[in-house]
Amino acid sequence: MGTSFGIWTLFTDGASNVRRSGLGIVLKPPTGGVIRQSIKTTRLTNSEAEYEAVIVGLELAKGLGAEVIEAKCDSLVVVNKVNESFELREDRMQRYLDKIQITFHRFKEWTLVHISREENSEADALANLGSSVEEDDILPISVVQLS
Repeated sequence: MGTSFGIWTLFTDGASNVRRSGLGIVLKPPTGGVIRQSIKTTRLTNSEAEYEAVIVGLELAKGLGAEVIEAKCDSLVVVNKVNESFELREDRMQRYLDKIQITFHRFKEWTLVHISREENSEADALANLGSSVEEDDILPISVVQLS
């Protein structure tokens, strides 16, 4: 049970192109090692893909027993909105924000910080991989349902 103590670090990124989207997740437990996920999703906007990546990454960490998480994201818009710097006008984006807030509050402690694209290169590469794989190569996972 020792893995639940200490700070878990999560790097996320979302990528979108005309045909599909991808999520990149890099999760570093306090005990060492790295968990990497490249996820293909149905077509999302860039913002939606960024939000999806954060939510999926948080849920992965929580499922593995994380109690304290430091999430890092290169989307300043997402970071600012989650940290309540901005009001969202678009209803769909507000539902993403609500989902992220609920997920974060399942942790004892959490932070979400903005990092540069350079600092997020691994998650970025995984997101791009997810958005570029051919339909038959990999089964798409269901994205967070916001209905």
